[in-house]
Amino acid sequence: MAAKSPVLDDLAALRSLSSLQPLFSVERSLSAIASLGAREAARFLETLRMRTLVMSRLAPYADRPGVRQCMAAMRPKADSLQRMHKVLDANLEMLDKIARDAGLQFFAIKGLGARATYSDPGVRDFSDLDVFVRTRAEASVLVRALRTEFGYQYLKGELPWIKYDPSENLVYGQFPLVVPDGAEQLLNVDIHFGDYSVRHSSRLGLTAQLPAGAPGLHVLAPEENLGCVVNNAAGDYFVTAKDTNDLLMALSLPEFDVPRFAARLRQGGLEGFFGFIVAELRAGSVLTAAQEERLRAMPSVRTLEPVPDPQEPDWERRCLGTTVHAFEAGRRRGGLVSAVRLAVDAYGYYRDRLALSAAPSADREGAEPFELNPWTCVRLVPVDIAEDLLAGGPSPLSPAAPGRPKALKVDPGIQRLDTPSGQYVRIEDETFLATVDYVLPAELIAGARAVAAGQG
Repeated sequence: MAAKSPVLDDLAALRSLSSLQPLFSVERSLSAIASLGAREAARFLETLRMRTLVMSRLAPYADRPGVRQCMAAMRPKADSLQRMHKVLDANLEMLDKIARDAGLQFFAIKGLGARATYSDPGVRDFSDLDVFVRTRAEASVLVRALRTEFGYQYLKGELPWIKYDPSENLVYGQFPLVVPDGAEQLLNVDIHFGDYSVRHSSRLGLTAQLPAGAPGLHVLAPEENLGCVVNNAAGDYFVTAKDTNDLLMALSLPEFDVPRFAARLRQGGLEGFFGFIVAELRAGSVLTAAQEERLRAMPSVRTLEPVPDPQEPDWERRCLGTTVHAFEAGRRRGGLVSAVRLAVDAYGYYRDRLALSAAPSADREGAEPFELNPWTCVRLVPVDIAEDLLAGGPSPLSPAAPGRPKALKVDPGIQRLDTPSGQYVRIEDETFLATVDYVLPAELIAGARAVAAGQG
């Protein structure tokens, strides 16, 4: 057996520093900081996403030069996280009130769900508030409340999107919202609806597992929530210490239902990637006998997906892993031909980093209406974000008038308006430009304001 490289040993020691149950001593972790260098150690610790815990563990050794430099590099984000932790309860109360006023159930998922399993939730970092609701209509209620009452905005870097699964007549998707500038007391909110999408073409099967209950903000059950955590890591194609700590805390719950959790992994085809999370858990954490016993009961499936880079997210591995996953999903869905088609489609979509851009409509004439299916992610571009793409450029040709709005049979609250150069989508009272490849024809952008005003 080949010897483990010194760099991998150092990475494991830093994962240990980020673990709730560290495998190595703090001194060994400090040695890793010295070996890798303060800047590189800080960069890697940042990717592990347990900054609050790491900063508290390094604090007694802050007089050491390498440690001091490492902490200095991590401090800006660590300070920001301290502020986020202080305002978290107020933001959760805001979401709970919106849900109760609307007579709806909202479910706190991912980081919000995982922190409920921690003995000290304050050490579990988070980047935004992930909320799950059953339907697109319920998602729109929350979107409207946050945008009209609190000034939340859409963000160019993470656009809303929808998909459709005809097998269950289900529309699902996501509305990411960010706080307006200067709103220091508010936190970004990521709204998921319908189901939790898995990579290119699969789903987690979340909605059917939600319990009935009183209106308000509820915490997702740990079995489904850990499925969301695994899915998020699989999408990023990198395992953070947040992921392994969330698994560790789930293993600590005597009532954790392993078959229930395994069912979510099977539906999403995530058993293989779960094995990568387990490997990283063992690389930096020590487990109790009870945790080991529960872990052995969890799914263990070999996969052809490439092993994630232990040091940082890798786009090429993400593309290959997603392609393999799409092939397996297609084979389960419809045989070999379906598997190959789905894999080719996944590779074509993920091989390049897509960025929103405008193009002359001469290059886009006769644009086919987008399809709604589990492997086509229709991005919804808000009008103001689309118009920014034309700022400073030549004036486009006169926009073509859209046809009559066509409501989706499965969701009358969503209408599609077709033009020769592309499509608009109306969801309730908001207008978006639709794109799959992140390219918007200039004429489509030019007509967006009129369509949004109801003049198209």
